[in-house]
Amino acid sequence: MAASDDVGIEGVETGSTGTAASGGEGGPATEPRLPNLAVRIYQLFVSPGKLFDALRSQPRWLGALLLVVVLSLVTSLLIPSGIITESIRQQMLRSRPDAPAEAIQKGLAVARIFRYAGPIIFMPLVIVVVSAVFFLIYEMGMGGDAGFRSVLSATSHTFLIPTIGGLVTLPVVIKARDLQASLTLDLLAPGLDHAGYAYRFLHGMGIFGVWAAVVLGVALSRIYPKRSAGSCISLVLGLYVVLKAVSAIFAR
Repeated sequence: MAASDDVGIEGVETGSTGTAASGGEGGPATEPRLPNLAVRIYQLFVSPGKLFDALRSQPRWLGALLLVVVLSLVTSLLIPSGIITESIRQQMLRSRPDAPAEAIQKGLAVARIFRYAGPIIFMPLVIVVVSAVFFLIYEMGMGGDAGFRSVLSATSHTFLIPTIGGLVTLPVVIKARDLQASLTLDLLAPGLDHAGYAYRFLHGMGIFGVWAAVVLGVALSRIYPKRSAGSCISLVLGLYVVLKAVSAIFAR
């Protein structure tokens, strides 16, 4: 449904542009039609530069954001409840070995709520916050003029990478019966102590997350053409690494 709504909106807007452009030979050039959401997902993985060039002048974010929510919810619901319960229980016992049974039950109740609330509420919130951060950096700090919708559009599409990645790696989670089982950089260093900081840091660095950070850097360089792709990728990837480094301090 998200994809069809997206196409409908785009058809109206593109049609109005085409009418204006057909007023005469001296009229403004018609902008290239933005493809539908399915094609944009394909471009996201094979030609992100082309995608974000189009999104800069024709920002679309709702279809991509709704798809992120739907796919995240589907992934969450496909995980057997027993795996979620046991993973949360083990995580709580690692952080609080003396936790009473009542506290564990409350934690499990929160986890059950978050199973639905996470995709529906927190995923859109995260996308908006990330968009706001880079909007402030580039618009307020570096004098950009693209507008918030362009950044939100880029972020919404980029978040499809880890979202689809989570769905792809779902069989790994189910087979390992571990919510934290995924394609992470600690696989490159199998001898690390699982209790050590280095392991926690690398385990938090998901391959799809790194991929998304790089693509978002490319997106920002197209939205703000005065900024090179290298500088934008370095900024986004650097912030991602810092976030994971801080998170690893508190991870258990």
